[in-house]
Amino acid sequence: MKKEYWINVKHVDNRLVVFLNGETIWDSGIVHDDPELNQFINITDQLQIHSSHLNELIFEGFNDSYTSDTSNGDASNSDLNPWHFHYRVFTRTVDGTGNVIEKDMLAPYNEKHMSNPNIRAINNRYQIIRNSEEFKVISNSLSQNFYN
Repeated sequence: MKKEYWINVKHVDNRLVVFLNGETIWDSGIVHDDPELNQFINITDQLQIHSSHLNELIFEGFNDSYTSDTSNGDASNSDLNPWHFHYRVFTRTVDGTGNVIEKDMLAPYNEKHMSNPNIRAINNRYQIIRNSEEFKVISNSLSQNFYN
């Protein structure tokens, strides 16, 4: 049986940077108009290297100076920028017969809001440890800045 650990980034509006144990493992760059990315990032090796201690996985989402279209005359949102981040962290297990089973390590994150420009829109941190030959999320701290 083979077990792998993955991140699936589905949407990024503005910029998302993913860190694992202080190292940047993925950076979307500046992205506008909320495209569907469907980017897969394998984090198995990075977790294995640090399997004897706590791993920290961080998602930092930024809201740059991009502004939404206010040509429809609605000036109420002219000072706000859109942001949307959608990611999933999961395990993929392949058994001896080739069957693939995917299981979420944490609840998929899918948030879309308007907020002030030029801020860190999200700062989501997850602590991961190895327990009984499997990595598990033991705590999280989710921080987001938005205007509803």
